[in-house]
Amino acid sequence: MQNIKIFSYGTLRKSKFTRNRELKKASLSGPYEIMSSDYPLLREMNKGKNTIDGVFFKVSQTEINEIDDYESLPHLFKREEKKIVLEDGTKETAWVYLLNE
Repeated sequence: MQNIKIFSYGTLRKSKFTRNRELKKASLSGPYEIMSSDYPLLREMNKGKNTIDGVFFKVSQTEINEIDDYESLPHLFKREEKKIVLEDGTKETAWVYLLNE
């Protein structure tokens, strides 16, 4: 069953985990910034407000375990639930991978 909600802003949206899935355009707003590296790193800041564009999709428990490995959790990233907004205005809560500082 694919009921775990994910918001992706970087390489994950072009990975094996998003193939043959319904992807919906979405955004995350708040005190965030994307740092440039070999791949995008989403960092939570103490202040400010930016809108981060990405995609929303659903995965199974097995797949999210694989995604955690793919995202080097907890060494590089941490996973937190955040409020996102879909392109049609619908609000969802989804897992987001943030830089683990």
